[in-house]
Amino acid sequence: MKRVREILRTITQKKYLPLWAFALVQFIYHIFMREPESSDAMWFFSHQLDAYSLKDYLVVRYHTWSSRFLIEGVLVFISRHVLLWKILDYLFWVFLAWAFAWLFPEEKRRVACYMSVGFLLMYPVWDLRTAGWIATSANYTWVLALGVFSLHGAARVFYGKKTPFPLALLYILAACYGANMEQMCAVLLAVNFLAVLFFVYKKINWKKYWHVIVCFFVSLGEIIFILTCPGNALRENQEIANWMPRYASFDIMDKICLGFTETMQHLLNSGNFMFLMFAVITAVLVFVKSEDLWHRFFAVVPAAVNFVLVFFQGMLEKYVPSFWELFRENAYANGTNYQLGQSYILIFLYLFVLGSVLISLVVVCDTWGELTAQCYLLVLGLATRVVMGFTPTIYVSKERTYLFFYMILGVSATWLVVNNIAVLREKRKVLEALQILGGCFVLFCVLFGLIQTGSV
Repeated sequence: MKRVREILRTITQKKYLPLWAFALVQFIYHIFMREPESSDAMWFFSHQLDAYSLKDYLVVRYHTWSSRFLIEGVLVFISRHVLLWKILDYLFWVFLAWAFAWLFPEEKRRVACYMSVGFLLMYPVWDLRTAGWIATSANYTWVLALGVFSLHGAARVFYGKKTPFPLALLYILAACYGANMEQMCAVLLAVNFLAVLFFVYKKINWKKYWHVIVCFFVSLGEIIFILTCPGNALRENQEIANWMPRYASFDIMDKICLGFTETMQHLLNSGNFMFLMFAVITAVLVFVKSEDLWHRFFAVVPAAVNFVLVFFQGMLEKYVPSFWELFRENAYANGTNYQLGQSYILIFLYLFVLGSVLISLVVVCDTWGELTAQCYLLVLGLATRVVMGFTPTIYVSKERTYLFFYMILGVSATWLVVNNIAVLREKRKVLEALQILGGCFVLFCVLFGLIQTGSV
């Protein structure tokens, strides 16, 4: 009982109030959620165990459709029990908020909790219903939560904390499920690889981070498994025929350009507040830390471009129709139009925005190590979505594939605020204005989310 009281005293501290608020919002979301009868879970996954044993089903899927054997093993069971799915999905969302906040050190946990919860509440949760709530949660939300949790192992080593053996095993098991999804697998592989290199550079005894090494090899093994799975190759051929026949003629540069332009177009024009909030935070930090006019100019570029493309679409269509037509069609350079200058207009615009973000990070980050880590993180986040250019279902998978990128944006923004909170507190009015703006964004997104989650 004494231990239980200590735990309750800890989790009810004021700094953890955002997590309780997030738990309440998610509880309401999950009351409103209704699984469509036409969803992947209802019409397909829920019936598979009627015809196959679990083993036979996974063997068939491996040879004909997918390498996500762990995810689909869970999915064919959970699709038959909707109430159980709701309970588990609710717990995974709360677990995800906790996992993000606990990536940061104890002394900065209060700010990290507010920032992590804020960005999670700004995420347009309705994007995850495109294939049905159940299938998308097992493939995305649960994968993300367990993947982030597995990275706690590297964070503990970085902060000089000892990792008990049972906890290390939990990190490894979480990595096994997380890495079974291609985008999360790439994140785990990249982050664990960098962590191991850093620990080797710091000459830390490998026995202190053996679990990080195992997580790296788990993700490496799963990426090899994904690339060699016969079902993935067969599915790609079928999806080319069904969704994008011209995709068969694309070379590697065509696929990169497709993934990059599609990602940036969504980032700047979807009306999603997460990128706008990230851009505002970086701009505010630049204005606080530098009086150089060029630094401040580049700092406002990402937020300004995002704001104009979202809120002034009608004016752009009226006064610069040729540009808006390019943007509406998301024109990108490919084998049919390399010779046309207009094919590169959007790419130059997107690169200008990304270059402005980089300049802002150079100003805001205090050390080369912090700058390198931030750039590595953001490039990794961008890559999780650009890689969708290597699949013909880039338009079919829709907005749910942005989940990992947006979460990495949230982690990056949280990191920037946590490391610069002392500077912001010296500018009290600036900090209060930032808090009010963030609160307004969160409130709007929650209210809109409550409306959207109940619709089918």
